[in-house]
Amino acid sequence: MPKTQSRYQQDLGFTDGRVRIGVADLAFTGATLAISRIAAGQWGIVLGTPAAQANTFAANITQAIMRRTGFFEDIQSNFGPANPNNPAASAIAGSSQIRAYRPDVIPAMNTGQQLQPRSAFKAKGFKLRSIDAIYSLGVANATAHTIRLDQTIFANNVAPATTSILASGANGLATALQANPYVTNVPLTIAPEAYVITPDTDVWVEEVITGAATTTVTFFGWDVNFDFNWN
Repeated sequence: MPKTQSRYQQDLGFTDGRVRIGVADLAFTGATLAISRIAAGQWGIVLGTPAAQANTFAANITQAIMRRTGFFEDIQSNFGPANPNNPAASAIAGSSQIRAYRPDVIPAMNTGQQLQPRSAFKAKGFKLRSIDAIYSLGVANATAHTIRLDQTIFANNVAPATTSILASGANGLATALQANPYVTNVPLTIAPEAYVITPDTDVWVEEVITGAATTTVTFFGWDVNFDFNWN
């Protein structure tokens, strides 16, 4: 850190971010679905009349988690390559942070970095790791249960660009009835792993529970696990 006026800026992100997306944050479609008080401290989206239908629950994760776009080191001298994703392009090898990296693997410091600090773009934002889906199935087994995540980037007068983060599928979700709610962890493997930093971006999670004629459904929401680098 320079001895003149500056900011403290951390390279690596923290891996323990959690945010709860509850019933008040959800969009949902399906006949007779409604937000209901189940008991003190328990609110869920309940299927009022069981039916053989698809019940869809969705939320925009970028409404719940803060993003940052990242910026350069606050120093008076610039070292390192112009392209932060290619640290070998020029200047000091290893002098810049690669934006898509595993935060639990810290690379060795190049000798030159002991005298010349990193000055390339620092990755900020959040990186999704897993989602806990919380739901209840009763009376009869569901016939299908899927979840998906998609990212859409908007730009002025350009068609929205949508990419899949998690392909639609069961992804470990249950269909069998049981007496108490499920808490099912759905891991996310995003390749290449990268922070979500782009402005004007939506990341939607959609979960679809298709019931049999007598299946009862209660959906409580998701708990999202993510890495974050905000400071």
